[in-house]
Amino acid sequence: MSGLFNTYLNGTTAGEPGLRDYKHAARTFIDGLYRLSPKMNSLFHVFIELNPAIAQQDPENPLALYEIGLLAKTAQLPKFTVQNSIMNAYNRKNIVQERINYDPISLTFHDDSADIIRNFWYGYYSYYYRDADHSQALYGQDYKYKQRQSQNWGFSPKFQGPGTPNYINAIRIYSLHQKSFSSYVLFRPTIQSFQHGEHMQGDYTPLEHSMTIAYEAVQYEYGLVSAGTVTGFDIIHYDNTASPLSQNGLTNSFNLGGLIESTIGGVNNLNTGTYGTTGFNAVRAFNAFQNQDATSGVSALSLVASSILRGQNSQSTVFVPTPSSVQDGISKAVPTFPKGATPINGIQNINTQTSQIPSVNSGIIGG
Repeated sequence: MSGLFNTYLNGTTAGEPGLRDYKHAARTFIDGLYRLSPKMNSLFHVFIELNPAIAQQDPENPLALYEIGLLAKTAQLPKFTVQNSIMNAYNRKNIVQERINYDPISLTFHDDSADIIRNFWYGYYSYYYRDADHSQALYGQDYKYKQRQSQNWGFSPKFQGPGTPNYINAIRIYSLHQKSFSSYVLFRPTIQSFQHGEHMQGDYTPLEHSMTIAYEAVQYEYGLVSAGTVTGFDIIHYDNTASPLSQNGLTNSFNLGGLIESTIGGVNNLNTGTYGTTGFNAVRAFNAFQNQDATSGVSALSLVASSILRGQNSQSTVFVPTPSSVQDGISKAVPTFPKGATPINGIQNINTQTSQIPSVNSGIIGG
């Protein structure tokens, strides 16, 4: 037993923790700037490239071309099946590859209030199939043993001729990770099935559209996420406001975000062994102290520390819950009713005109 305690003490005095766990996973997934860390399935972007010479323009939604992909809820990545044959060569099995099949994938979209996805499907449907061209009155007429008033039914693309152009040129699915992307480009996609959502009483799940896509080939691309590299990603509805933790880069290191970033960054880089970056952060923090009033720096750090201890985000006034604050909130969560509420059969009726609880969205359009 004494040998065990001596080993523990020797490790502690040598600067090593007396007890530690193995770091196989950390060394695998963290080292090398997280180069082997798994990609997250929730970080993705979809862009459906419509044929501009065919696709119908939506005058009420002029940006629909880019918004279709932004409404993607789920996206399966390409799947393949390789067809093989087994040959016998003097009783020895030989596997001979014959062809590759591109298995269909599924995409689901939010059923948006602007009908972006519904209009996209209708454009596809009305381009290939003439069934949508006819009125209800025409469908109600007797058509058996009589001359047809219209000869165009079913599959009959609007643009006839050799090599009918596709309505969809390509579908691009981007997996986003570490400020980079890995993309899959599906060539000449065709919709195999399309399903609208399902209404259900008592259920408050958002509606969605889903479709199954067949395609003829796949191309692989990769690169850094920057302007124009991920099609349709940063064109509309993209927040370009800089984070307060990195305002003005090196020249503003002493602001509340920059100082914390320099200090904590140095600690994190020491832990991971990236000493060059540690030195850079140290110089950055030192220059900040040299060029600023030390009193204001101490005040800033004191403000950060007190905010953190109170369970608040040091960069804003947004409350960050802690276990104690959550428990305190639960204990105080008792039903309260406004004055003037009239009990009905012993139950407080809060739906009467004189006992409405003010909405937190009062004064907000649509609130």
